[in-house]
Amino acid sequence: MDLYLILMTILLPASFLHGWFTGRTHGVSLGAAGMFDQLYDNGVPVSGKKLTRTIEVSLQDDER
Repeated sequence: MDLYLILMTILLPASFLHGWFTGRTHGVSLGAAGMFDQLYDNGVPVSGKKLTRTIEVSLQDDER
């Protein structure tokens, strides 16, 4: 029982910290890539320029 308690006392905080730091860096990069893809896909192509699109960003939600 004591070994179990000692292992859980060491492993639980270590696994939490590992998940916290790994999840934050991986999740932020996935979220940024997804947002860029969505903005690029919804953009209007610019005539005369390859791989360039015009996007419109609004600070207000117009769907309400």
